[in-house]
Amino acid sequence: MLPGMTTESIVDLMALVRSALGIPQVDLAGKLGVSRRTGQRWVAGDTGPVRADVGRMAKLVYPVDPTLAGRLAAHAGTTLEALGLVAPPPIPMAPPVLQAPSPPIELLVDSVVCAAAEAINVPPGAVRLALVAAITRARQLGLTLESLESVLGDKA
Repeated sequence: MLPGMTTESIVDLMALVRSALGIPQVDLAGKLGVSRRTGQRWVAGDTGPVRADVGRMAKLVYPVDPTLAGRLAAHAGTTLEALGLVAPPPIPMAPPVLQAPSPPIELLVDSVVCAAAEAINVPPGAVRLALVAAITRARQLGLTLESLESVLGDKA
């Protein structure tokens, strides 16, 4: 017996295949592409089919008896999926990556105010009104935060 094959008798499986297909031994050998004599040797137990032959038997019988085809595949150390007879099971999808919710806008604004206060070493309350006045004037003049940053960044 080849490594990976099951202990189920190939002779018994071949008899089931012939029965399921309603064909004699000689026809099974012909459908598998082996000689009549080779088929007789398999049935007599003198030799046995190689994995590829057992796989071809599984493909032959699958339309009539998928369970028997599965037993043949197992005997050959393979699966119906590997033989291309059934689709492989779907690959489970990874769960979506959840993004943390954004902090409330008030906390974001406080963070900006604190950064400005820290830059000039004053309490946040002292810089809050100055920032509101500067942003209001910039808007009135049609300036963006990017334009302010580019000009002020050069002077820092």
